[in-house]
Amino acid sequence: MGSDARLALLARSAQWELDEAAFEIGGGRYTPEQRQRLASQLVALAEELRGGDVQPMITGSDMA
Repeated sequence: MGSDARLALLARSAQWELDEAAFEIGGGRYTPEQRQRLASQLVALAEELRGGDVQPMITGSDMA
């Protein structure tokens, strides 16, 4: 699978998962495990969007 096809697949999958998450979170039915799984999926999509060159993100809590 080419990189564009992989990116498209990851984006579409994330879209579907986000749609479900929005519905389930609103109803109080989204578990912490589901949140972690979705977060990991979104990180994978972000990495693919960046072209695999991931730079660490520094937040205020990292500066303490």
